[in-house]
Amino acid sequence: MIIPEGERFFNFEDSKKLKETFVKACQLFEDYKFIQLPTLEVYYPKEAELYKPFLIDTQFDGSYLALRSDWTISLIRYLNSFKKVDLPLKVFYWGPVFTPKDLERFQMGVELIGFSFPEGEYEVISRLVEYLLSLGLKDLSIILGHMGIVERLCKSEQSKERLRKKSFSGLEEGDPLYHLLRAYGGSEVLDEFSKKFTEFTAECEELKRLGELLKDCKAKVFYDLSEIRRQEYYTGIVFEIFHPGVGYPIAGGGRYDNLFLQSKAVGGAVYLEALLDVL
Repeated sequence: MIIPEGERFFNFEDSKKLKETFVKACQLFEDYKFIQLPTLEVYYPKEAELYKPFLIDTQFDGSYLALRSDWTISLIRYLNSFKKVDLPLKVFYWGPVFTPKDLERFQMGVELIGFSFPEGEYEVISRLVEYLLSLGLKDLSIILGHMGIVERLCKSEQSKERLRKKSFSGLEEGDPLYHLLRAYGGSEVLDEFSKKFTEFTAECEELKRLGELLKDCKAKVFYDLSEIRRQEYYTGIVFEIFHPGVGYPIAGGGRYDNLFLQSKAVGGAVYLEALLDVL
């Protein structure tokens, strides 16, 4: 029997590691509500256009069957089904998401609904770092950015793609994207950038304030003003967490204030399969 390309099977050792990530999450996030949502979802055309889920079939009534592609969207859809939701709300989840490219990936994440800046950001990032440390990881780095800066400087999808690829090609020093891509490092980059672009002083001050709060985490804090998330719903500070054993982020997230009834919200997820090689 041939396994199709893209389909992933976990051996017994990796399956044991994944189980341990779930058990540890249940222990550390005992003060959060646990949520288990269906992997198979039903979307109507307007919803599908808005949320862009991983569609797999069309039903007789014109609705679509979709696999869960984003835990945050799934949680918000679930909360919207209630007439009233008591806030603030702290939720954690563990389970797969699906995309056409990667098929199935596992995540452990937290969502805080009704939490303002900086308490929400500090809680999410510090608790995810605590979780990663509890799994035995060391030498973690936190990268902070701000979608408020990115969205106002990047007016086109082409500009955003430059940020994703960290591409300086063809950029001149007079182009704001040039300075955005160069703004990486310690708090000095925030001072330098806000002097050059005074309209972003408030965003830089937010980043600096959160960075100061995160100094009590056992992780180094850096700033990258070209940091960008592929999900379009982020509105404020975004972050990624790195481990030196892999060349890509092992966790990420940020603030999304306009997704659930204009409530303030922030969340983040650990990409569990990225941990298998370093656990």
